[in-house]
Amino acid sequence: MAIVIIRPMQACSDESAFDWIRKGRDAPCVHDENWKGYFISNALPKSFACYAKIFHRIDANYEYIDNPLTPREEEIVQIPPCIELRSFIINLRTQHRGTRLKWKEIADVLGVPFQPELTHGWYRAKLEPGCWPRYLYGPSDGTLASEECNAAVSILRPFTGTQTCFFRFSEIPFIATKKQLLFMGNLEEVKTALDDSSYRFTPEYWWPANRSWCLCTDYDLMFTILGGSQDLISSFLDDNFLECIEVTASTRIDDLAPVK
Repeated sequence: MAIVIIRPMQACSDESAFDWIRKGRDAPCVHDENWKGYFISNALPKSFACYAKIFHRIDANYEYIDNPLTPREEEIVQIPPCIELRSFIINLRTQHRGTRLKWKEIADVLGVPFQPELTHGWYRAKLEPGCWPRYLYGPSDGTLASEECNAAVSILRPFTGTQTCFFRFSEIPFIATKKQLLFMGNLEEVKTALDDSSYRFTPEYWWPANRSWCLCTDYDLMFTILGGSQDLISSFLDDNFLECIEVTASTRIDDLAPVK
């Protein structure tokens, strides 16, 4: 078995390696009364054969079940009963399945269609304020959890080989700073980003030198999007750990995407 040595990523002072993404994606439209949304093509180049969304993890929150408020406390803070969601979480607990939930499961419970445009906002629209954080937490925005990052690396590894990969962090958290954004290294080194106290989240973009795939975790989205070959996307869709759905370059991905 080959031993992969994981080192810190190397900084790249020349950002030209990122130009193919800047130039290959569609410029976002002005957010005015004619705004039609934010699409896969605004985040990734349209050159890939296939695309997928990787939904970020959601977990059940048992805190309010294990430590319920008194009726008087609930009256004071005006917490809604959340009957349907509470029942679902309690039933999950009795099945001893752990805390992780799939987006598809929650969609079924709330009567939300599980389709490419699905966002966290569709769930919130079905619930009274306070129900989600009370019984569910996540998904995280702008980063993959450690387990999700590891799973993505495992799937990407055979499609990447030993070639150099590039990793670029989002500009948003580091506006008006001189923080380094672009790095290079082998695929495994992306895992070090989560351990770096300066970042503590995964890069916004990853891609190999041959540009055969590109992964994007936008700072404002609760899922990751990926472009690549049919074989690569099929490997993500078939994975037992990551929850993915196939999309296209024209799939809308902003939180205001309407239910169809």
